[in-house]
Amino acid sequence: MGIFQDQSGQERSMSRINCNLSALRKQKNLRQTDLSRLTGISQKALSELETGKSKGVSFSTLAKLCDALDVSIEHLFDISPDQQSSLPAIMLITKPSCSFCSKNEQEVELLVVGKGSARNPVYICSECIDRCNKLLEEDRKIRKVTV
Repeated sequence: MGIFQDQSGQERSMSRINCNLSALRKQKNLRQTDLSRLTGISQKALSELETGKSKGVSFSTLAKLCDALDVSIEHLFDISPDQQSSLPAIMLITKPSCSFCSKNEQEVELLVVGKGSARNPVYICSECIDRCNKLLEEDRKIRKVTV
């Protein structure tokens, strides 16, 4: 099992999520190419899911697989929680938002991550960058006048 740092910075071991796609596909006497045709999911993506090389899967992909294999989502995965952890087996990860105005990446043109610290990165959106640049320009003009 992998190791990650929780929000307090404490190291924890992760739950293991096993994909049952290969076994379910074989129970239905389907090849990867057959399942690919049925779902519209590439054979490469199916192979990565079956071998554990995939880093993530979308809800629409999960829905297509469940529909094609006629199974519920619970049948697609086995979750083996870490016995030493008090954390839930699956945790939602919050998407980053601007550290200054709290807008998320869908609300702005650009969201840049900076090095606040390894545990707490700083995010700044394009709108806040523009505001900072305007404030700097005004400050420079004031300083030139008074200097």
